[in-house]
Amino acid sequence: MQLKFKIYKMKSIWINLPVKDLQKSKTFFKTIGFRENPMYSKVEHFASFFIGENDFVMMLFPEDTFKSFTHNEVSDTLKGTEALLSIDAQSKAEVDEMFKTVTAAGGKIFAGPAERDGWMYGFGFMDMDGHRWNMLYMDPPAERAGKEKMQDQ
Repeated sequence: MQLKFKIYKMKSIWINLPVKDLQKSKTFFKTIGFRENPMYSKVEHFASFFIGENDFVMMLFPEDTFKSFTHNEVSDTLKGTEALLSIDAQSKAEVDEMFKTVTAAGGKIFAGPAERDGWMYGFGFMDMDGHRWNMLYMDPPAERAGKEKMQDQ
């Protein structure tokens, strides 16, 4: 028996994160340059932010509210990593600037700015609730990025 799969046309994706202190988390994300979603800026029981040019949405919920959605316990981010949220950078200088901004905002750095594999430069940090983020500038060699194939066509 062969399974048939339906392809769904999905319009968007966003992330929901649990937080211990909503106001402290809102201040942190505003300080590091995330844009508060104006649709929800007056709401006091959750927060919404836009990230990047495409307005990726991040929703922040108090842990009890988050647990009511997921019907599960909130991960202990000090004991394990639930996900690594990555932010694209356009230059090494942008990575270095965000490193300074996150540090000044009270984020905990788990990996300082460094080059990796000869073509990535980035750093990693934890927000107020231990969620792990990294910012990466990627400048892959042409063969890794498929640039040579594109130029031949």
